[in-house]
Amino acid sequence: MADLMTGVYSYDALVKKYGNFCVPLIRIKKGRVDLVSVLKLSVLELKVTLSLEAASMAVFKIGGIYDEETHSFEDKVKSGFTLGNIMEVELGYQSSALSIFKGYVAMLGAEFGKTPCLVVTLMDVRRLMMQSGSVYMLHHVSNYSDAFRTTMSKYAKLCTVSVDATSDNLENPLSQTQNDYLFVTGELIRNGKADREFFVLGGKAYFREPAKMKIPIMTLQFGRELLALKNDEEYQDLKIEVIGFDEGGQKAVTGKASVQRGSNSKKILTATPVLTVTDPTVDTQKKANEKANSIARKKEWTARSGTGVTIGLPELVPGRFVRVRSLEKDYGDHEYYIKNVVHEISGEVFQTVFEIGGWN
Repeated sequence: MADLMTGVYSYDALVKKYGNFCVPLIRIKKGRVDLVSVLKLSVLELKVTLSLEAASMAVFKIGGIYDEETHSFEDKVKSGFTLGNIMEVELGYQSSALSIFKGYVAMLGAEFGKTPCLVVTLMDVRRLMMQSGSVYMLHHVSNYSDAFRTTMSKYAKLCTVSVDATSDNLENPLSQTQNDYLFVTGELIRNGKADREFFVLGGKAYFREPAKMKIPIMTLQFGRELLALKNDEEYQDLKIEVIGFDEGGQKAVTGKASVQRGSNSKKILTATPVLTVTDPTVDTQKKANEKANSIARKKEWTARSGTGVTIGLPELVPGRFVRVRSLEKDYGDHEYYIKNVVHEISGEVFQTVFEIGGWN
């Protein structure tokens, strides 16, 4: 299976692989068994939402399985989608598909109308982490990345882990007083202890350096596979100052960084505003500089946003860059970081929408 975090593609190669993007293909696997093929399912609609910042999900409707005489859905189909079953979703065209989602049956329901159908909702491991309840424990670890590994070990049935190790040399145990999701996203990342991204894709949980994979997935061309693009950049003028304390040297340490303004931006204020952050965990000059630079980078990227629409491209996933060329050098031609992706198939129409989380 192609690695979603390292795969690089060309439009021409995908045209050949997918037979000119004709006849969308859906595989919903339980173990190695494709239930769509084995049970001859009619998937009326499917929507896969992949996200860097929230639990990803896949929702699909299965029709043609309701018996009007017995007033029931087929038992073999119902048993295939029991709550808690672990499944994977592959999308593509004709006979070629790419695995882009792994999760569990989180919700199961029905819609009764002109065409009665089962509605299945799959969620990734982050949903389980959110529902784990508050956990009160001490993590006896040397580094924050070790705490991540410990936390994720209980979810081994749903995902493996890919970790960029941190080198923190913690002297005291790390306290956890919230659910596993908030511990990782809030205590470890948002509070600045580890400059890492946490997301789940294709059955792998990543705890990695932000925007680590710089090589774009592919180059998109407007009027070919790129159907629409919108981007916006917000005005910014800010300096970051992080203050900590070096116990060994008995002195304050200060890290500074500037939030870069856009190339077409003019300065308004005479004195640039300063955002000051105090952090007791910052005990070296290096940590102060790293945290200041991390905050500045996040400020720069959150000021840049937008959306793009393409024909159905399973290869487009969060956590990767995609290049756009031949639009306009200042307002269109960038390498965009993908924040969220929605792959949607309805009938014979397969379309992908991606949300931009910044660009180079």
